[in-house]
Amino acid sequence: MKNITSKAIYILLSFGCFFLLSCSKQLLDIKNQTYKSYNRNSEKGYIVSFELNNTTIIPKSIVINGIVQNISIENKMGTTYQVNIIAQTSLIHNYQVKLEEKENGIYFEKDSKLFFQAVKFKLIKD
Repeated sequence: MKNITSKAIYILLSFGCFFLLSCSKQLLDIKNQTYKSYNRNSEKGYIVSFELNNTTIIPKSIVINGIVQNISIENKMGTTYQVNIIAQTSLIHNYQVKLEEKENGIYFEKDSKLFFQAVKFKLIKD
C-alpha cells in the first residue's frame, strides 16, 4: 500500500512539473512593458511600450484599462513596440474607442491562431 501511494505521488508531481513547463513555453517573453497617460490637444490616452524578441509571434492588439488598440507594423522599432492608445478624442471625427472587459495584456498571432497573454504594464508617472 505504501509503495502504491509513493508511485501515485511521484506520478502526480511529474505530471504537475510537465504541465508547468509546457504552459510556461506558451508565454511570450515580454520585457520593459510600460504605459504612460497623456492629456493634450483635446485627446486623452496612453503610450504603451514593450519589447518582444520572438519574431515568429506577431502582436495584433493591446488591451490597457479596458481599451483595445490594434498594433500595426509602424508601431515596431527593432524589437520594441510603441502604441498610442486613444481613450478620448475630438480631433478624429467619429472616432470610436474599442472597449473590452479584459485584463491588461496583448493579443498575438502564432500559427494563424489568436492568443491572449495578460501583461502587467508598469505605469510611468511624470
